Amino acid sequence: VMAIDARDVNRPTPVTGRSLTLPAGGRADLGFTTPTDGSAVRVRLGPDGRADLIVGPAGSPAPERTEPSGEVDLLSYGSPAALGFDPDAIDRRFTYSIGRRPGFVDGVPGMHWSVNGHLYPDLPMYMVGEGDVVRFTLDNHSGMLHPMHLHGHHAVVLSRNGVPATGSPWWIDTIDVDDGDTYEIALVADNPGIWMYHCHNLDHAADGFVLHMGYIGVHTPYLIGGPAGNQPDFRPRL
Repeated sequence: VMAIDARDVNRPTPVTGRSLTLPAGGRADLGFTTPTDGSAVRVRLGPDGRADLIVGPAGSPAPERTEPSGEVDLLSYGSPAALGFDPDAIDRRFTYSIGRRPGFVDGVPGMHWSVNGHLYPDLPMYMVGEGDVVRFTLDNHSGMLHPMHLHGHHAVVLSRNGVPATGSPWWIDTIDVDDGDTYEIALVADNPGIWMYHCHNLDHAADGFVLHMGYIGVHTPYLIGGPAGNQPDFRPRL
């Protein structure tokens, strides 16, 4: 595994017979070695084989598909390296606790996604200053996995369920947070703007699972709703 979300893995090691799961919107760079005997290699890219990558000389037979025996754990994969900042020198600390509860979103009753116990639009706005070291605790008790995506930034995973990261710095902009999981991540606020921080399952965004991380002093002229009907993340309600 050479890179995750366009950030290099430090000193990656060979992987055999294991899988790597990508979150929705996540990316991975994979390197592989073709056999020296002229046969092909199969890179399995999905559960059904329709998207597998076969690399080898013309006419060489594709190897049989095999089931992986486990998964690459990026929390311990590769070797440690300097982060370029101190994640313990925290300027801002936030909780992003994902749940689900009954209520109204856009006037529609139902079981809706919540953050820190609140429903859209009464959701937190994570405010930071340029240069801040920001630490998030992401926890999920909603009953479903969520691929969480922060626009405009990379964060480094510090721990999962209390277990510290020990491998290469695991830089992400998208991470699967499964039901029952808790992640500690840290970033440097180095890209002023107003950035979405949301679930990459867009049906969830349409149900109000849309938050933002904003920089102090940065403003936008755009408002949700109003005469323009500005509802970019909501499907029409019938």
